[in-house]
Amino acid sequence: MDTLHLSYNAAQLSGSFGEAYHRALKEMLAQNVDKLLLDLKRNAPPTDEADALLQPLTTILPSHLQRPLYIAAVVSEGQYQYQVGNSIASASLPPSQVEFNYFTSRRDATQWLSEN
Repeated sequence: MDTLHLSYNAAQLSGSFGEAYHRALKEMLAQNVDKLLLDLKRNAPPTDEADALLQPLTTILPSHLQRPLYIAAVVSEGQYQYQVGNSIASASLPPSQVEFNYFTSRRDATQWLSEN
């Protein structure tokens, strides 16, 4: 199955990322692609971006998907530690048919996607 790849290199997630992310999620549905690699590894301080990544999953994707979707987000080590440490407190959770994982290595993210 094909994998859609979205790379974003700005210091922080902005409106342009949101538009591109929304478009990528819609394109996944339209093109029948079930895997997305988000490359967000950049030199930026850790911030609370979980809602920017997880909230669109509940607003854009239908509540009942015909197949599971897999999304791998590649982030810096600091961002990874921040996101994983704060994910329990996040109000946004991905829908049950969406597997969403954070990685610090593009190779590990790609391997995880290929195994699903």
